[in-house]
Amino acid sequence: MSLRWFVFAPPLLALIFASGCPEGSEDDESDDEAEGESGDGLGDGVPLDTTSSTEGVDTTEDTEGTDDEIGESTDTDTDAGESTDTDTGTDTGRNPLGGCWDEAWAGDELPVIFFGDTSELLDDAVGSCGDDSTPDYSLRFTAPWTGSFEFDTTGSEFDTVVYINEGGCEGSELACNDNFLVLESRVLIDLEEGQTVTATVDGADAFSLGNFTLTVDVAPDPECETTMLTPPLPLLFQGDTTELEDQLASACGGAGAPEALFRFIPPGPGTYRVDTSGSSFDTVLYILDACDEAPLACNDDNDLDLQSELILELNPSDKPTIVVDGRGPGDFGAFLLNIEEI
Repeated sequence: MSLRWFVFAPPLLALIFASGCPEGSEDDESDDEAEGESGDGLGDGVPLDTTSSTEGVDTTEDTEGTDDEIGESTDTDTDAGESTDTDTGTDTGRNPLGGCWDEAWAGDELPVIFFGDTSELLDDAVGSCGDDSTPDYSLRFTAPWTGSFEFDTTGSEFDTVVYINEGGCEGSELACNDNFLVLESRVLIDLEEGQTVTATVDGADAFSLGNFTLTVDVAPDPECETTMLTPPLPLLFQGDTTELEDQLASACGGAGAPEALFRFIPPGPGTYRVDTSGSSFDTVLYILDACDEAPLACNDDNDLDLQSELILELNPSDKPTIVVDGRGPGDFGAFLLNIEEI
């Protein structure tokens, strides 16, 4: 709203009080309408419309009182039932068109970076790896092509959690991560062209809020260097993930922890047990058909233990990639990989 100051000479006072307030010109009305359009300033995406309609509401101002007083106003519209809209100059709501999004993006160039402050937002989403008492930022993201995408909170100023839901915030959770690297979070997810998901930046606890950075980019192609495992069985492999890289993850865990990869050639058709019994850290096991594809199966904490186990039905033509990973950041070290036919 712009403030206009008027100075009147004393001889004109009688004329002013007699004529009342002048009506605004069409140009003034156009200026007011243009000034009403504003974004939320959260990032580079498409801000959601937060303007309020005043159609059918009497907005005549009472000129009695102090000229420079700017206060709260309450408008009541009874055309469709009794309702009261209070404008205090602060937008505390979400998208009036529905959904939970603070911002939307449907571009065709990556990476794209979003900035904001969750302390100015609402708490209306929760992930399986986050806290249900902190405000959050939700981005409606539409995949520009079919592929793997990375959502990363590196550069944020608090302990973040990031999670992805199918469609809106109430959709099924596709991925969730806390502390991929120290206090920053990252998820990798495969999407189809045109698929819409909700990416949410949340806090890890009730005190985790403030300035955040969310970067969305194409996920890097992993470089899968595997160790070949061949009969005879049973087979026992001793290894250590401490000096290895973290490139992969699964629905059972693995984000933020280095992993070891193995290519197993079964001696014949049969049922095989693969486990990490005897390892020194909280392991995760998963099976890949190809390094750049989603895991076919995964396991964490078999029988309430920190070790993992998978039962596989294999043929000699199958050559699965077995991944020994850590549950999360800090889970790495010496491990044992056991394979036997049952």
